[in-house]
Amino acid sequence: MPYHIGVVGGGAMGAGIAQVALQSGYSVTLVEVDDQAAQKSHSRIDRGLERAVERGHIATDKLIDIRPKLTVETDLSAVADSDVVIEATFEDVDLKKRIFSELDTLVAPETPLTSNTSTIPIVILAKATKRPSHVVGLHFFNPVPAMKLVEVIKTPIADDSVVSSLQQLARDLGKSPVLVNDVPGFVGNLLVVPFLLDAVRAYERGVASKESIDEVLKLGFNHPLGPLALCDLIGLDIVVDMAESMYREYREPRYFPPPTLKQLVRLGNLGRKTGQGFYTYS
Repeated sequence: MPYHIGVVGGGAMGAGIAQVALQSGYSVTLVEVDDQAAQKSHSRIDRGLERAVERGHIATDKLIDIRPKLTVETDLSAVADSDVVIEATFEDVDLKKRIFSELDTLVAPETPLTSNTSTIPIVILAKATKRPSHVVGLHFFNPVPAMKLVEVIKTPIADDSVVSSLQQLARDLGKSPVLVNDVPGFVGNLLVVPFLLDAVRAYERGVASKESIDEVLKLGFNHPLGPLALCDLIGLDIVVDMAESMYREYREPRYFPPPTLKQLVRLGNLGRKTGQGFYTYS
């Protein structure tokens, strides 16, 4: 079982992954782009741990043992001694390829390199390294501390023993791994992105108010959140990134982000994280 996990990127997903790893007894080294981002990520993880205490998921006295196991750095070489590295940066394929190429020169040859990408084919990242058989997708779902699912994405060239070890890692983190093949969007986003975009299009066309659209899905289909509220939770910029990435791959109109969604992003109204998206948050 790995004992030291490297995480690259400390946004909502990276911080959530770091938090669950810490809660599961692992040491974590997280790398951010600069000192300001590193401080913000550290605070985000600390708040998450405190919420876990408030909810009874961690005993208060355990925080004393957990906090020293987190290191936040700004140099990618800080993860060189990790037993596994999880990349959780923006959905930018060129950025991810650069990170994987550099990680390949830093960590031990047998160390698995994984990505939390939600839409980018893992094989593209694998081919940026000299260890393509040791590159696997680990797609956590947001919010990471609460969601059980992890899609374990296997490329055609992935080593079966590496895939099995990462499935076990997901279980050790308290998650439920589901093995899927390496196609853009995998299973979750292959199905949910068109659903979210169709909800936005219905709102654009005046089919119903945003509140009514969400209520129909909540009450009629037992969804905990309506699709427009879910877009706000995910982040409208992330929804656009996922849609555009999948549209580039499939060239199907159902993956093209609607104008209303793109306009909200251009305005900086990204959902819960900015206090304004389809809805307003205090």
